[in-house]
Amino acid sequence: MNRFYLKELEQLRNHFLLMAEKSTEAVANAVIALEQSDPSLARQVIGADDELDQLEVAIDAEATRYITLRSPVAGDLRLLTVALRASQDLERIADEACSIAKRSLRTGEIPDPLDHGKIRLMADLALALMRESIDSLLEEDAERALAVLPKDKEIDRLHRDNYDYFSARIVDRPDLAKAYIELIFISKSIERIGDHATNIAEEIVYLVKGRDVRHSEEAKRP
Repeated sequence: MNRFYLKELEQLRNHFLLMAEKSTEAVANAVIALEQSDPSLARQVIGADDELDQLEVAIDAEATRYITLRSPVAGDLRLLTVALRASQDLERIADEACSIAKRSLRTGEIPDPLDHGKIRLMADLALALMRESIDSLLEEDAERALAVLPKDKEIDRLHRDNYDYFSARIVDRPDLAKAYIELIFISKSIERIGDHATNIAEEIVYLVKGRDVRHSEEAKRP
């Protein structure tokens, strides 16, 4: 039986699903706002951050209430622990999306077109990892979660490529240096989003198998 779908956890589950949906949407919209120099969309992402913070608080309260009333043990307690940690990662993902949106407002003020390097490719991979991790949690599928872990290395590699590329553009176009520095930070935010998605996947392995795979060879395998 999938414990995440127990009737008594319905409200927590619904809040988690809503938080996952909104954090994913925030990342996608932040990147679109950057690509299209869309200040309205960027401000929409920034304005939505408070709701995600409130959802994290609600999940904390519901998990605490369940622990207090039911005194769960073993697997059920692990489920609550994982839901709490995963909601923290989703909140931090939303924070990174908010950071991207704020920086996109600044790059959008540049009259010259900017080369975004591999930002879009990074974002697509990070969003895919987020969806895989969230689905793995809902299905309590440890093998699917394990398959997520090595994929984060590709996002790390793309970030290094972006750093080198944008650094070279700063030398070529010193008049656009501030804008390309913003793109370096945006690339770093997407790398962190990939890290948080990977954190969620690691928690799922702990939930299902009861073991910590952080920093393990299993997590590092290609």
